[in-house]
Amino acid sequence: MSAATAPGVSYRAATDGDIGGQHAAFVAAEGELLNRHGFGWATPPPVDALAPGFRHFLQHDAGRCFVAESEGRVVGYSAAWVRGETWFLAALFIEPTFQGRGVGRRLIGLAMAGAPRQRMTISDAIQPISNALYAKHGMLPMTPILGFGGTATVDRPPDLVAAEPDAAVFARLDVAVYGFDRAIDHAYWATRATPTLWLRDAEPVAYSYRWPHGKIGPLGGFDEVGAAAALRAELARTPAATIMIPGTSRSLVRAAIDAGLQFTVPPGLLLLSEGIEPPSTLAISGYGTY
Repeated sequence: MSAATAPGVSYRAATDGDIGGQHAAFVAAEGELLNRHGFGWATPPPVDALAPGFRHFLQHDAGRCFVAESEGRVVGYSAAWVRGETWFLAALFIEPTFQGRGVGRRLIGLAMAGAPRQRMTISDAIQPISNALYAKHGMLPMTPILGFGGTATVDRPPDLVAAEPDAAVFARLDVAVYGFDRAIDHAYWATRATPTLWLRDAEPVAYSYRWPHGKIGPLGGFDEVGAAAALRAELARTPAATIMIPGTSRSLVRAAIDAGLQFTVPPGLLLLSEGIEPPSTLAISGYGTY
């Protein structure tokens, strides 16, 4: 059955009024997946935890955010964003009873219309069907996303100094870390978390964000040494933390393990199209905002 002819399902652009329905579809889809694999939520994230991200995508990339409806109810949604010449699929969630009916294929097609050739997404590693769908769109699994958490035991690097954020320096770091500008997203992250610019001998080496509930990310550096030092500095000043690190950011993975953090969640997968190199100095902000 093709996505266009899935009976009883219609598609339209997402609006702010859909956030409650999107949250319900996310909780149903992700909850079923995790429970099926023995990783059930003790408490699903509340709508207030996800709404700011939904609104960020709608504010800056509304033309890439869509919902699927059945009988006036949101049963699935997709969201994507474009920064520079890179397209990123931020979300694709379908209620379990509507999966396998072409809804996901239709939603990703809408979000991808006119997208640049460089494309990325992050998914759960325990989603073989979704990952096969992404692969058919040119995005292949390149590295795991490793979740760490716990209370760190680490000394702060003595030569690293915390400084106020500098937009121009952050822009330079974005090019080194991501390969594209993140100014729009820095404005969003800074409303939710505390940014720090890290200096060594008065020269910038990395930036980091610390969230009120202990999450660190994004964190990125000009090189692996600087990125790892920034992580140790963050952990030294607030040891209780969670962080998500691509496996290719080897120095960050090593720093997290050496600090005593533990693996906490099923790994994700970073999927990339041709022309995009996996990151080596990045801890991500989250699955949706990368």
